[in-house]
Amino acid sequence: MTDIKKILSQINSLPPMEQVEKLLQLANTKIEDDYLQAQELSNEALKIAQNIFYTKGIADSYKQLASCYLSVSNYGEVMQYALQAKELYESLDDNIGQANCLNTLGFVYNFTGDYKKRLACNIECLELREQANDLNGKISTLSNIGDTYTVLKKYNKALKYFEECLTYDLDDHMKAIVNFNIGEVNFYKKNYKEATKYINLGLDYALKSGFWQITIAAYNMLSSIKLINGNTDVLSELDKSLVLATQKNAKEDIYEIYELYSTCYKQKGNWQEAFRYLELHNELKNEVLTQNNTQKLKRIEFDFQFKSIQSEANEIKEKNKLLTKTFAQIELQRNEIESKNIAITDSIHYAKRIQNSILPEDEKIKKILPNSFVLYEPKDIVSGDFYWVEKVDDIILFSAIDCTGHGVPGAFVSLIAFNMLNKVVLERRVKQPSVILNELDKLMRNLFTKSTEKVRDGVDMGICAYNTLTKELSFAGAYHSLFVCDGSNFKEIKGNRESIGFSIFNEKKDFINHTVDIKSGDTVYLSTDGFPDQFGGEKGKKLKWKNFKQLLSDIQITKIQDQKEELKQFFYEWKNDLEQLDDVCVMGVKL
Repeated sequence: MTDIKKILSQINSLPPMEQVEKLLQLANTKIEDDYLQAQELSNEALKIAQNIFYTKGIADSYKQLASCYLSVSNYGEVMQYALQAKELYESLDDNIGQANCLNTLGFVYNFTGDYKKRLACNIECLELREQANDLNGKISTLSNIGDTYTVLKKYNKALKYFEECLTYDLDDHMKAIVNFNIGEVNFYKKNYKEATKYINLGLDYALKSGFWQITIAAYNMLSSIKLINGNTDVLSELDKSLVLATQKNAKEDIYEIYELYSTCYKQKGNWQEAFRYLELHNELKNEVLTQNNTQKLKRIEFDFQFKSIQSEANEIKEKNKLLTKTFAQIELQRNEIESKNIAITDSIHYAKRIQNSILPEDEKIKKILPNSFVLYEPKDIVSGDFYWVEKVDDIILFSAIDCTGHGVPGAFVSLIAFNMLNKVVLERRVKQPSVILNELDKLMRNLFTKSTEKVRDGVDMGICAYNTLTKELSFAGAYHSLFVCDGSNFKEIKGNRESIGFSIFNEKKDFINHTVDIKSGDTVYLSTDGFPDQFGGEKGKKLKWKNFKQLLSDIQITKIQDQKEELKQFFYEWKNDLEQLDDVCVMGVKL
């Protein structure tokens, strides 16, 4: 697997927007060491952003590609991507994004020697930085403007911008730049006293911050000032400068240092050393000029590319206008969908309140079944499972009910089942579990046969009736079992293997009534299939009824009041990160 494929697989689970951001962050760290990988990462980010119409992500990808090409001096590509990025940032009213693009374009114009265009970029960049309250960006841009005015020999204007920089709280790196630049301007103005003062300040801050470029430039310029004034005591500064420039392989700095050595020895009258350093200077300068001629060819190539890019930029601008309009339409549609989703979700939450109203209150359960618990974990906002507890005369009835499906369809069926159950037990006073199931089956089949369409909905449930006088327990089940634990023994009493309501052959059903042999202190359980059907564990397999029954047997050492939390903890540890498959409803009653 290639590095890029590996990276993509690692971030695949993230939302697409986060994937774009991660790829661009990684690309930025790779520019110095691995330009090609940085470019590939940026292109991957661009593809993802384009696929999801993520305008800012597209702009950020273009900007990162511009930075990639800048690192290898491919100025034609830099210009193309920076202009495209700026256009998109403009459509987003992203001032900082636009300013960063202008800063990159300024580097290109500086390379091509078009300083007036560089200045125009700098000034527009400054306005955007100020609008965005980007203080660090503003300070850097003020310094760039001062630098451009210096190259244009407009020294007073340059000083104005450098001095404005000093009114802000700068770090040592920036203090080194600004103080040196002020010194440099004074040097060009032949104000050597002020130049020495500020260059020394710049040197101090450069040494503190490890800014080697300013350190070399400061040593060289201080040496030049001394030599101009006839002071040949410069060898110490030049030696320090040469060591650092050699370490950094800064050839242009080195040949300038050789020239200063030559001037120094010439003024000292040491013509042999003066000539030796002049030869070193000329040899290295010719080598650098050869390299620069190659760069000039690149500039000529760039000029041709630039005319083409400007034409393409105008075309891109028109396309971006169309894209912006398309994005706006998509955004409007997305907002409409979100609005509808909110309305639907609100309706479902209201349905949840209705469904919750049919569940017996905790106080009612505690009063009727003081030693009991209910573990109820719906898969969705509303549920197809519910539990039911009533006392009719001396009979306590309790049931766990599983209606077809889960979510909204299951919730509708659960309301129907609840009303029918109340009708049979509370209105008709039916107390025998098997008769209750038979009556429910008739009612549900009669209801569903009224539909012109074939309805395949049904109800699976287990129901118990406990006589508080005789201490007898009876049970009937529709695809449900009753589990009985007496502390050391565990047994399962199976219900009928048929559902209430739906039947392929529409045959009459006859649910069996089971009289359960129990004694005081025994615990009985009813459960829908959501718990045992859940996938999980180390291998992501279904729990199954066998393991669920073993779990019920294992928790007998736990008090009935604490068994709910133990089951709940087991369920979520078993499920782990997997999706919940179905609604969960488990009832436990100690008799």
